[in-house]
Amino acid sequence: MYDKLEQLFYRGELEQCIAEGEEYLLSHPHDEEILFLMAIASHDKVYYDGHEAVFDVIQQKMIPYFRKVLKLNPNHQKSLYSILSYSLDNEYTLAQIGKTKKHITEQNKEEFIFYAEQMLEDPENTVFGYDFLVKIYESLGESKALLNSLEAGMYYFQKEFGDNRELLDRNRSLFWIKKIYLLDREKIISGAELTAIIEKEHTTFISRNEYDLINLADIAYENGAWDLALKMMLKAIKGENSALAIHEKLVEWHQRFYGLIQKGFSHPDVFYYQLIIERNYPDLLNIAEEFYYHHALEIINTRPELFSGYHFAGTYLYEKGQYSEAVSLLRKAVELSSNATAWRRKVESEYYLYKEVPGEVPVFTDYPSDIYNEGVYLSEFIDEIEDENDQIQWGEIIGELYQQSYDAFRKYYEGGKFESDYYNDLHTRAMCCNNLAIRYSLSGDSHSAAETASEGLQYSEFGELHLVLIDALLDGEDYENGAVALENYFHLYDESENFYYKNLYNKARQLEVHGILETFDIYADVEEMLTSLYQHTLDNREIDDEDYRDLEAAKNVLERILYERFEAEDRITRQTYYEHTAKRFPLEPNPQYVLMQIYNENEDYNGIAHTAKTYLENKKDFLIDIFDKAKTLYMIVKSDYFQGNYEDAAILFSEYDASHAEIMKAEDYVLWLHYGVKVYAKLNNKEQTFVLAERFSKIYSAEEWGYDSLMEDVELAKAIVLYQMGKLKEAHAVLDYVRSFSDYNPVADEYKNSWKKPGLFSKFGL
Repeated sequence: MYDKLEQLFYRGELEQCIAEGEEYLLSHPHDEEILFLMAIASHDKVYYDGHEAVFDVIQQKMIPYFRKVLKLNPNHQKSLYSILSYSLDNEYTLAQIGKTKKHITEQNKEEFIFYAEQMLEDPENTVFGYDFLVKIYESLGESKALLNSLEAGMYYFQKEFGDNRELLDRNRSLFWIKKIYLLDREKIISGAELTAIIEKEHTTFISRNEYDLINLADIAYENGAWDLALKMMLKAIKGENSALAIHEKLVEWHQRFYGLIQKGFSHPDVFYYQLIIERNYPDLLNIAEEFYYHHALEIINTRPELFSGYHFAGTYLYEKGQYSEAVSLLRKAVELSSNATAWRRKVESEYYLYKEVPGEVPVFTDYPSDIYNEGVYLSEFIDEIEDENDQIQWGEIIGELYQQSYDAFRKYYEGGKFESDYYNDLHTRAMCCNNLAIRYSLSGDSHSAAETASEGLQYSEFGELHLVLIDALLDGEDYENGAVALENYFHLYDESENFYYKNLYNKARQLEVHGILETFDIYADVEEMLTSLYQHTLDNREIDDEDYRDLEAAKNVLERILYERFEAEDRITRQTYYEHTAKRFPLEPNPQYVLMQIYNENEDYNGIAHTAKTYLENKKDFLIDIFDKAKTLYMIVKSDYFQGNYEDAAILFSEYDASHAEIMKAEDYVLWLHYGVKVYAKLNNKEQTFVLAERFSKIYSAEEWGYDSLMEDVELAKAIVLYQMGKLKEAHAVLDYVRSFSDYNPVADEYKNSWKKPGLFSKFGL
């Protein structure tokens, strides 16, 4: 019965669900799960009718149903949680809109307190139990009991989460700030005593709500603890600060600190606070945008020992692109404080000026997340750099930044270093592991990349970290762990639209890994998947470049598997398969590329030319491998030569020769050159023939290669050109050289015997 009612519930057929459930309960009044489901269904039925309608249904339906369950099973944790959660949340929501209605009253408070205390007995729900006790006493306004519950909760958190700083800080901080507000509101202790508590305990307080920090600063200010107030406001400026009301409070404190400075307050960090507020909120301060720059210069003049003046003056010039002026100020800032932000702006300015990449990274004292963020900013900076060598050097610098962040996170969580900070959470620690693992992978250290990515997944769960781990394991040929990582990934992200094309790529790799591990015969699945990807490409012509890159990568994995399989087949079978595929999917580049090589084996030069040109047309420019392109162009020149299309071959050769000389290895480039020599010889282009032949000979000499068939072709081409020039003696000398080697081409004999010196009157045609 429960399954049927649950299906009605999830389909939104709540009235029928409730009617059939209540009918069933008449004969089965002790069914705990049906009773619980009726309570939840009753709530959802009136959810959109407003908070007061929800109040009524909680009173009339939900609490009675939960009570019945708890009478049958006093330790039914779902009902304990729900009777408290629905009641207290509804009370709070009504209070927010000015409606004072209570589910928990003086008359029934013992019942609800008992429920919360029942949860304290369950290790998995103890945290909720303390949370509900606190909310009950807050609702009832019982200050003493509330304070006792807050203290008991914090004691429990310290004992339970002592080895997990994030959980400890988050749970403890929620209760600690309530305690501070309670002590302040009820004046249970003096202002001086309250300020002393804040001074002693604030180092482990975290909050994403800037108002909490601002309120702590207000309490400190009211009690004359100006240094403490400044500490709180310096923490507040690190928050999201997205609300206008927060901006106004930050500006209000700027003015307050200005007044304190007038009274002699000279804490070094107060100037940092002033400058950062002037930089970010000039409109609210009613000052010019450049005001903070002039204020920074003033601070440099009056307090030259302070970091803040140099940092903000240098920042202003850096952001204006005045790097030559910014550098000296930022260098001084870095001398005075090992601040990662000032250092990054300094090294970027130096690169803009001198194209200098820093040789080392200083040791920073910043929070781990701040160092990590500077690595991210620097990554964005190098994305704009065109020089590949510089990019590689900058990549090493970024790797050092992430390594420092990684080490600082370890000190934060395992060494007890740094004050607690909301934004140095485990998710950011996991992101640091992710980026550091990527840097390890780029440097070729797959093992460290996999270890670091695996560590990151202990801290936080997100898709990219799985993908980095998979890449690292497979790049390191750790296929067994790679198979596990792929399985874990697809268990979580198989249906994710955000990773659709990335998932196709990894599904292809999963098949590849199964093949390597010989889990099963993969070829039918590979062929089926590849066909579906070809069809998907045909049906979806407007795929963006990044997604298309992943789609092509998936196809490449599958194509490689099938290519290796067909390598073991006879030539006819291979040719038939790829010709069929090319005909069915004429826009796919890979079948054309393979056919080009098959036709080359067959010496089918017309087929080579057609498939090579089609391949270049089908392959997107941003994806084509420079060596594949070079090989394809070589095939076209070769096929043009054998088909007698010498002019076309010469045009293509001249267009790409310079680039091929740069990218091709010597053993490949001489193949290209050898056809260049032969093409220009056919065109009777004496100059180009000898230039290319000379280049060819120099490579052979430099590589210390012996005489072979390629060298023989080049020498014969030279002989033909010399003969056509009328230099018979030189031509015969080349032929004699060729004939001096064993197993020489018999055509050299033909030339030797047929090339005669013209008679005296032959020029007259006699």
